[in-house]
Amino acid sequence: MLLQLTDISKSYGATPIIEGISFQIQERERIGLVGVNGAGKSTLLKILAGELSPDGGAIYKTKECTIGYLPQNSGFHSDRTIDAEMRAVFSHLTEAEAELRELERLIADPKLQADDKRYQETLERYARKSDWFRDQGGFEMETRIRSVLHGMGFGQFPPDTPVATLSGGQKTRLALARLLLQAPDLLLLDEPTNHLDIETLTWLEDYLRGYPGAILVVSHDRYFLDALVQTIVEIERHGAKRYAGNYTRFVKLKAAEYESAMKQYEKQQTEIARMEDFIRRNIARASTTKRAQSRRKALERMERVDKPAGEVKKRTSHSTSIGRPGSTCWRCAIWP
Repeated sequence: MLLQLTDISKSYGATPIIEGISFQIQERERIGLVGVNGAGKSTLLKILAGELSPDGGAIYKTKECTIGYLPQNSGFHSDRTIDAEMRAVFSHLTEAEAELRELERLIADPKLQADDKRYQETLERYARKSDWFRDQGGFEMETRIRSVLHGMGFGQFPPDTPVATLSGGQKTRLALARLLLQAPDLLLLDEPTNHLDIETLTWLEDYLRGYPGAILVVSHDRYFLDALVQTIVEIERHGAKRYAGNYTRFVKLKAAEYESAMKQYEKQQTEIARMEDFIRRNIARASTTKRAQSRRKALERMERVDKPAGEVKKRTSHSTSIGRPGSTCWRCAIWP
């Protein structure tokens, strides 16, 4: 287990947003977080990211677990260039690389070579630092930066482009690129497919499928969820429920749940109507009043089945914001 939420709740004033949210996130698990507008998805991500404090409940995570969070329209601000911003992720490696270059300069110095003891000590220090640099991925740093920038649509941007000159959508994409390079144990992504063209979106799907950590993602793009997640957690009426499978399977399970619950409700309503009719017709008759009273007590003791509050319906609305013809957002598939 990477992280566990237990009875998390949050209210704004007297209005509850989420209540009793409990579920686990396993290592390398891909979870889609869904729910209607205002259900509390973004609020929950902010709580997990440490940007909001819950009113109740607890969050347990492994000691070494690192969390990276991409909010919607992240408003990423920086006075650096694109290249400098990406390299800042690897500051520990760039510092080590500078130290290696200095050690190489010293090793080539004839004065040091003349001092056998200091020369051997410097060679050993260089070997240890070089091994550490390799083990930490230092030799792949440049390739990783170029690959992620290209995949996120910055391949043609000059490295010295100031981040401040980018559009809002470009800044959000750059924030995601930086987050991918940081590679936290748990990625919290709130609508990461916003501002992405089809080519970038396809690259992101492939990259995230191979991502070594866990992912909790909020997205309206059902195709993105189908391609990525293995679990759906739905926030509905302040609570949460977990479903195994991708988004398409979730919709089928929701439809089956609704149909089953409606059948149970209708069956009980028919039984209640039959019992009430019997009571009404027999309560005043001396010969049947005891039976009617018995039915009345049974009716009072009956545990009532609530009418299903939601209904799964097929809708013909389509989302064209991501350039996928015929794609349907999940909010169009679930009618609250």
